[in-house]
Amino acid sequence: MPHAIMGLRGPMAPAEANALQLWRVRLLVKSILLLFLLGLVGSLEAKSVAQVVDHVEIHHPGEGTFSYTIPIYQVGHIRFLSAGVGVEERQATYPPYSLKLVFVEGVRAFLTGVSVSIRDAQGQLILEIPSEQVTGPWVFIDLDPGTYTVTATRRDQVRATKQVTVPAQGTRVVYLHWPKE
Repeated sequence: MPHAIMGLRGPMAPAEANALQLWRVRLLVKSILLLFLLGLVGSLEAKSVAQVVDHVEIHHPGEGTFSYTIPIYQVGHIRFLSAGVGVEERQATYPPYSLKLVFVEGVRAFLTGVSVSIRDAQGQLILEIPSEQVTGPWVFIDLDPGTYTVTATRRDQVRATKQVTVPAQGTRVVYLHWPKE
């Protein structure tokens, strides 16, 4: 015997129980639609926490030889890493990601600690990289081919925004400049 659904006045008739279930489903669908319209559902992937999924090993030759690793992060299907500090990192080989961002202050000084957000052609936020994960002046990002808006923020004030077209093959290099302070 199936379990009766209890209402405020005791067990519900099957027709009442079906009406209640239908009302709950409609409420759930309306809630999801409202969240989507407010932009909350569509941006969940970009707000996901980046997970370390791999690393690049950097070797420091010479006296007292040592090596260390640079983490490769992933959010959804997008992988990224930050590097470029020191001669060893500038000479290292990195995964062939489709976009390389280079942060520059003035003419030649490289910057670190820059936060990055990337939106697709429809304006949907697809990736946010916090400044804590930008430990070097280079950020390599494995994006699908397409057009994106890249926004880089330094010290919560100065912004550099560029529209970037990522190729199907090769790496697009984009320099983001800040004035010298």
